[in-house]
Amino acid sequence: MRAPESHVRANELMGNIALGLLGFTLLAFGLKAVVHPEVQARYTPIVVFHAGSMVGWLALLVTQAFAAARFRLAVHRAFGRASLALVAAMLVSGGVISWRISEELGRPEVTVVNLAAFATFIPLYILAIRYARQRDIAAHRQAMLIATLALMTPAYARVVQVLGLPDPVAIGVQPPITILIACGYDWVLHGRVTRPVLAMLGFSVGLVVVMSAVLAVLFL
Repeated sequence: MRAPESHVRANELMGNIALGLLGFTLLAFGLKAVVHPEVQARYTPIVVFHAGSMVGWLALLVTQAFAAARFRLAVHRAFGRASLALVAAMLVSGGVISWRISEELGRPEVTVVNLAAFATFIPLYILAIRYARQRDIAAHRQAMLIATLALMTPAYARVVQVLGLPDPVAIGVQPPITILIACGYDWVLHGRVTRPVLAMLGFSVGLVVVMSAVLAVLFL
């Protein structure tokens, strides 16, 4: 069975966006390791495991998009079910690392930022599964995309640090980038920004605002 052209176009575009995010993440962390080699001392087994799970998530997003574009739906569903274990690995390892950084390095802001990312990612991931079950595939793709964009702040932070800019710049650029990518994707496919996307973006950006308020209370 041949997939409709619109289905192929939407998923191939999603796959290309995911490839871009994956490439950017690898470049950002690679630059940080080269420019600031002292950080390599913190590459403990759990940090490496967490990094692998995060890269695995981005690679899965790429694989899922292109599998759907080729109408390999059985493969798409199988990897979708397997993603539950990957998400659990990401969240548990990320939580442990955040707690250790807060305790050992006295940097509670890292915990706050990571908790905000998880608090955005988890509901959107669950919502994406619900949309898939309801056969609302456009909203399913967008929920996965916006959920993933919520996890990108550490990659933005590595670029900000390499450029010698203040760390809060990474938080400042996260909402505009998320809005631009999600709205741009929706606009290319539908010629407008749909209500589910506006709602999901409102939730994502709202949590960034709350997180920023918490950080302000802690450090100002």
